[in-house]
Amino acid sequence: MTASDPRVLILTQEFDPTVDPVITTLSERGTEVVRVDLSYFPRRLTFTTSDFGDGGRRILRHRDRELDLDRLSGVWYRRPTGFDFGPDMPEPERLFARKEAMQAIGGILRATDCLWVNRPDIDAIGELKPYQLELAKRLGFRVPRTLLTNDPREVADLLERAGAPIVYKSQIGGVIHYPGAFPGGLLTAVVGDEIKENLDRVGHTMCMFQEYIEKAYEVRLTVIGNTYFPVTINSQEMDSTRVDWRGEAGEVAVLPYGEYHPLPEEVVKRTQALLAELNAVYAAVDFIVTPDGEHVFLEVNPAGQFMWMEHDLGLPLAARMADLLERGGPFRRGDAVQVGY
Repeated sequence: MTASDPRVLILTQEFDPTVDPVITTLSERGTEVVRVDLSYFPRRLTFTTSDFGDGGRRILRHRDRELDLDRLSGVWYRRPTGFDFGPDMPEPERLFARKEAMQAIGGILRATDCLWVNRPDIDAIGELKPYQLELAKRLGFRVPRTLLTNDPREVADLLERAGAPIVYKSQIGGVIHYPGAFPGGLLTAVVGDEIKENLDRVGHTMCMFQEYIEKAYEVRLTVIGNTYFPVTINSQEMDSTRVDWRGEAGEVAVLPYGEYHPLPEEVVKRTQALLAELNAVYAAVDFIVTPDGEHVFLEVNPAGQFMWMEHDLGLPLAARMADLLERGGPFRRGDAVQVGY
């Protein structure tokens, strides 16, 4: 493949507004784009790899489109859903089919030699919040003091001796899917009487509790390759965003954005080192900035959404993602360029 004919594969669920503007940008540039969800497999999506005959073939087919996996400039692994074998396959066969598909399709995709944003195995490691926190500490970031446990006694002891507010925070974004209902979410919350009265439920799974850190404002940093987009969120201006700025949903139309503040050079360098450890080409990184101006690392989301910031602030995020996917790999981490608004 040459730089003059880039081809891009996007793997994501059917409803994903983050990818739509990127696809529009790529298409307007004349770049071939194929967008599929892994739920299309096996009934609407086929994968084939073969070295019989002359040379080898590695092909993806969806509807009337065929994509040569050896001629890709980039793959964007966003948020695909799982395989769908249909309602008629017996459960034992479904389990077998799923394992076979995981082995084969995972191997085919892993062997695809192009730029990945990000490879699924890299995302799987990058999403591990306790690992992120340890890496960040090792690299010199301040991180919230954290208790991770399924022992209610540990939580009771922490709350008794903490002497300051403690928050409960989900490690996976807090989305809960109930059958027949719209997905619900668990926001980060200061531990109050409701949690104290139900500490026995800590024993049901691993739970993360952290010290509450006073904020001047917060930063959502979007990293696309070597381009850094730090966005200031004045979360303390509104009650609904004070503890978790995602709490604005349904109450205000726009987040309480603040003026653009470029990240200090030391924060940029530590973030580069962190993402290099995680092998992430794309990431959304969250920080608290304390009243003293210290940047406190909260977490990395290797598949975070970003189009809301392009819509609200005019940041060229879709164009920069399109640039990255068209250019292809291998990705070389270089000097970070910060972009303001």
